[in-house]
Amino acid sequence: MTQKQLKEVMKFHLSNFNDEEVEINDETIHNTVLSDSDGYGAANSKAIYRASIRWTMKKNAHQDKPWPTDWFDKSVEYLSSKIL
Repeated sequence: MTQKQLKEVMKFHLSNFNDEEVEINDETIHNTVLSDSDGYGAANSKAIYRASIRWTMKKNAHQDKPWPTDWFDKSVEYLSSKIL
């Protein structure tokens, strides 16, 4: 999986949670779309998104690297460069 492919997956998943109608692109900041209080307990958009991306990485034979602690306040471009 290339960084370009990862960013496409990330943007796809962000668009699934995008009831805020934010423009989804490489510069989209995660916290403008995702939330840790929009679901039921641990089943919220922030946790589901992170789990989906981690699953995708593992399924494509990539290491499950630690995510930066500030990922939620950063862009798709930034996060993809840190976890690939």
